[in-house]
Amino acid sequence: MKFKNIINVLACCSMLTLGNSCSSFLDREPQGQAVDTPAYYDDLENAQMAVNACYQAIAQDQGVVAHMQEWMFGEVMTDNSWKGGSDFGDMQDVQMLKEWSAVNVNATSHSAWKTYYQAIHRANTAIQGISPATSFDEETRDQLVGEALFIRAYSYFYLVRLFGDVPLFTAPVSPEEIGSIGRTPVKDVIAQIEADLDSAASMLGNRSEMELGRATSGTALAYHARVSMYDIGIWKSNDNTWQEVYDLTNAVINSGQYSLASNLATVFEKDGENGVGSIFEVQHTTSNTGWANQNTGSTSPILTAPRGTADIKGWGWGFLNPTQDLVDEFEENDPRLEWTAGQNGQFAHGVAQGVSASQFLSGYFPRKVLMDQALRPNEQSDNPQNQRKLRYADVLLMNAEAAYHLGNEGMARQRVNEVRDRARNMTYPKGWTEESNDYTERDNSAALPEVTASGNDLLAAILHERRVELSLEGLRLWDLLRTDNYEAAIQKDNIGYRDEITGSTVVSNMEGKKLNGVPVLPIPAAEVASFGLTQNPGY
Repeated sequence: MKFKNIINVLACCSMLTLGNSCSSFLDREPQGQAVDTPAYYDDLENAQMAVNACYQAIAQDQGVVAHMQEWMFGEVMTDNSWKGGSDFGDMQDVQMLKEWSAVNVNATSHSAWKTYYQAIHRANTAIQGISPATSFDEETRDQLVGEALFIRAYSYFYLVRLFGDVPLFTAPVSPEEIGSIGRTPVKDVIAQIEADLDSAASMLGNRSEMELGRATSGTALAYHARVSMYDIGIWKSNDNTWQEVYDLTNAVINSGQYSLASNLATVFEKDGENGVGSIFEVQHTTSNTGWANQNTGSTSPILTAPRGTADIKGWGWGFLNPTQDLVDEFEENDPRLEWTAGQNGQFAHGVAQGVSASQFLSGYFPRKVLMDQALRPNEQSDNPQNQRKLRYADVLLMNAEAAYHLGNEGMARQRVNEVRDRARNMTYPKGWTEESNDYTERDNSAALPEVTASGNDLLAAILHERRVELSLEGLRLWDLLRTDNYEAAIQKDNIGYRDEITGSTVVSNMEGKKLNGVPVLPIPAAEVASFGLTQNPGY
């Protein structure tokens, strides 16, 4: 059974195996095993379902609480994107995050907390249950445990970036713990994340050995590099070094398992799903279950597609609007601009796109994540578009930045030029002309000259390349924080604030919401009360 067709299986469902018997029902021995017993997980099918349930938890992006996509934090809260929508009050909680005026019942913040603690609970349950299994081979057992360890690390990394100190669980929560849980310092959470990623890297197969869509040894190594890089610049908690980032990214590069897709324009299309440059994608497939947590599709395509205009009908809701500041960051003739930020009247997948400009719409739409309308399901919430979470281009740019800080400027230039060379060879975005849905060639010979800079100019070139190559992929906030450029970025003009809100106001709001010098989001008020937690400053 293919992985994308089973991501909606929940490990928390008990199973009963009924046998044939002529005896009275009242005389029968109990059948099956409870899900909290070792015997349940000492069965390969049950163990696989438990791990599939971990993936399903991180694939949830909507439900009864709120939409939840990483771009709502990593892009909208920066100089890369306006929130968009029908007005400033449409998904107001995201606008409040952008302006650092959120309260402790912010639905978007709550959704992230709920989603990733659910994933952590499932991962802990799977790790505890599968680790002692003996009825199937040791290699399979270790692989399954490694996948759950990765999901736990991935989930804690998401949480610690948003909330700082968070409760740390490495086993399923027991009833007696409820109401007396404290918050674990970031230093210890990061240490656990790194330990889990180390273990996962040793237990998982490489890309060619694992089923597409599952975490691999390369996934764990690449995420460890990202964790180390963020810790160096944001928390400074665990003595991480640029040498570690360099070594980890080199391990991925030298594995021979990944490469840059020859045409960057394909990467976010169906054609590029789980492609050669995909380190990790959250898998989505249409289940036709509607707006519910069991939905295996993604809401992001309809959230981010343009709303349309009076002249050109739209399908989407118009969130995630690229800023003029992001557009201006692209060099002249950089072919990635049209692929990143679409404009009114341009064609995508052969269809004209209607894009308005107003006090709450920037006049641009996120072209790179626009889903082909031919893929739209009956249920608008249930879209079969994977979330690209970590790409090989990011690994190359992390390696470039690490090489720079280690004094190896030649390698830094080589890596950043690999990314630019690939971009120089790309086509127009798919369906650039009317009623066509292929890739139109373009002449990029005058675009993207080789980077020859050194010193501070080389570092600036690497950070520029990160912004234009990885924009709208949920990374900008963390790149700004770790390079100490966030305050300057959110004071820029024309980045999507309400008329009465200035950049200085946003900085002032943000300054009051720092934990150990790092801005953080509100912990949901109900969680503070239920688990006896201290709330973050300013909430």
